[in-house]
Amino acid sequence: MPVAPIELVVLGGYLGAGKTTVLNALLMQRHGRRVAVMVNDFGEVNIDARLVRSRSEDLIELQNGCICCSIGGALVEALSRVAARSPRPDVLLIEASGVSDPRRIAQIGLVGRDFRLHGIVVMADASGLDATLANPLVGDMAREQIAAATVVAVTKLDLLPEAAHAQVFAKIVSIARTRLIVAADHGALAPELIFGAAATPERADDQPLRASPIPRRLELRSISVRLDGPIGKAALKAFLKSLPGTVLRAKGIVELDDDRGLYVCHAVGGRVALSRIEDGNAVNDRVLVLIGSFDAQAEQELADAARATARREAVR
Repeated sequence: MPVAPIELVVLGGYLGAGKTTVLNALLMQRHGRRVAVMVNDFGEVNIDARLVRSRSEDLIELQNGCICCSIGGALVEALSRVAARSPRPDVLLIEASGVSDPRRIAQIGLVGRDFRLHGIVVMADASGLDATLANPLVGDMAREQIAAATVVAVTKLDLLPEAAHAQVFAKIVSIARTRLIVAADHGALAPELIFGAAATPERADDQPLRASPIPRRLELRSISVRLDGPIGKAALKAFLKSLPGTVLRAKGIVELDDDRGLYVCHAVGGRVALSRIEDGNAVNDRVLVLIGSFDAQAEQELADAARATARREAVR
């Protein structure tokens, strides 16, 4: 007997836009659907997948009936594994890397008959939007991500004065091809925007899904630095804020010597955020990942600087 295709929703947005926060909020809501989640993170260590929940290898069984896996191999192979699961998921959410084109990921998912595109939800960071769009390295990429969306979710509005909100929405309206542009309240979106008919509105230009011409001149690299011991909070923040502009994003799991606790670390656009991991026993790695556009020499210098910062703290 033929089976109904699995609804495919791609979550996109530039580095630090809040994709994982939105994903976590969705998984906590009661939506009555069997949901599979795939996380495609850039870098050797898939930090974002760990933030969803503790896991066994590349698969998480969630209490609400959802499953989550990281895309460790080819995307097509991972899609086949999801389609073959029993019971079959109703919805597949793919959290795209911040440096990927969500439209291309959607196209790959539609190669076979197992999936049907339900929507492309792109997060846009209100507080860093102007700087990202003005960045000569990544501005075109961020624009194309927003243009690919069937829903644009504006995040981090709370970091801006209310008087600036209208300007942010006007900027996004000038780029987006969808009429559905909404605010995400600390990452929370109405489930109907993701799972309901509202996720597939009529596009403003009525154009079919097609590959976007993102320039390929930007070559991103990632550095993964293993941290053997704890590091001071002040030293870590100073290091992250001193990173050159070629480093577009830093994130990791670190042990702070202030209280010997484990923390998730994020740094983007000059902002550094640390949040404690309550169940630290479930996390084995202490690692810092730097993502950016730099040559091999700069990569080595950045890695050495990160290790030297950690060593200085260990000696103290």
